[in-house]
Amino acid sequence: MKRGMLVLAVTMCVAWAFAASSGFAGQDPNDPYGPDSVLFRSRDLLVPCPPEAGQAVVPVYFRNDTPVRAVQVPLVWTGPAQLDSVSFFGSRLNYLYNKQVTIDNPNHKVLVTSSVGDQQPIAEGRGMLAKFYFSTSDTGLLLIDTLANSPLPGEHLQFTREDLITYTPQYQQGQFHLACGQDPNDPHVADTVFFYSRYAYYPLPAGPGLFYAHLGVAADDSTGAVILPLTWVGPAQFDSLTFREATFPESVRVITPEPDSVTDRIMVGLVPFFDPPIPSTHGLFTSLCYTLTDQTGIVQIDSVFMPPINQLLFTTTEPQGYRPQFVAAEIPVVAYQPGDANFDSWRDVADAVYLLNYIYKGGPPPQHPITSDMNMPDDLIDIEDVIYLLNYLFKNGAAPLPGDPWWPEKIYGQ
Repeated sequence: MKRGMLVLAVTMCVAWAFAASSGFAGQDPNDPYGPDSVLFRSRDLLVPCPPEAGQAVVPVYFRNDTPVRAVQVPLVWTGPAQLDSVSFFGSRLNYLYNKQVTIDNPNHKVLVTSSVGDQQPIAEGRGMLAKFYFSTSDTGLLLIDTLANSPLPGEHLQFTREDLITYTPQYQQGQFHLACGQDPNDPHVADTVFFYSRYAYYPLPAGPGLFYAHLGVAADDSTGAVILPLTWVGPAQFDSLTFREATFPESVRVITPEPDSVTDRIMVGLVPFFDPPIPSTHGLFTSLCYTLTDQTGIVQIDSVFMPPINQLLFTTTEPQGYRPQFVAAEIPVVAYQPGDANFDSWRDVADAVYLLNYIYKGGPPPQHPITSDMNMPDDLIDIEDVIYLLNYLFKNGAAPLPGDPWWPEKIYGQ
């Protein structure tokens, strides 16, 4: 009976709400029925419960099936949020010099514009336009829409083609439910799911870069079950899951269905073998192993709803379901040369001097310590690495080896 109640508690459904909103009829004249669009991926966002302030990160995406020279995206929002900043890191517009953002918090408006000038046009494709960072003051609905039927030319949603013809893309509004569900037995302490990893390292010249995304869980009370459905995007191909160094006891059963390689999703769960709950803990839950497919980019890992019933969920021992806070991962790929201790893109005697200063004179540690454990690796940065590098530079010794990708920040004390 108890197990039946537990299953009942974790079988919660989430309805996705998508609403198309556009007050314009114009489209690319060469492709009037095409998919050129500006859109959001509507979903629930977990924020701290009031009165604690929080942050919501909302990407906006765009698609164009022919090259464009300029984009103008005016937006307005409603809900308990103020817009702090807009980032183009990882955006399709990131290469452009001419990017402008105008934030009008009193009127809940933001205008994002960019033009190529003498740079290359924005190629056809689909991806992120920008990322909005909101401060939240309460739970509720954050609705982001375009400024339909505005009399001001600067508030018209439009793309500009290479022949300077402007047109209005389709628009799909964003609906984000700001929720703060927490453990009902301890509603003032935020149980959290988060990532430890800071960088994904790609060794030059040829890779391949192995990357472990270490997923941590902080639960301050016993839990009856943990359900974590995850999705990812970026230059990474999923290989496997590992529970090496995980902090959970052996009495807990691990549920890991085969990952969905089409949508890049996987569901990971913990349920006790019998009645004992999962004890309160703070530590490593599991590690996702990826092979990096490019030397640049960002690996993004987020929670996701997996139909029909699986969503991010903890249960209490009664049981009763609640949602922990989730801190999504945005992990930049860093290409490095093994042995480049000072990270200046060269392997030379300056790297040996840098390491000697670090080892013996209290100098600064390597910016990316994985560059400097080059002799086996043995998860240590010591005089043997310096000797190995000098042999390579001056005595035709073997080339420096890539560092251990398992957990560079932990291994090297960063």
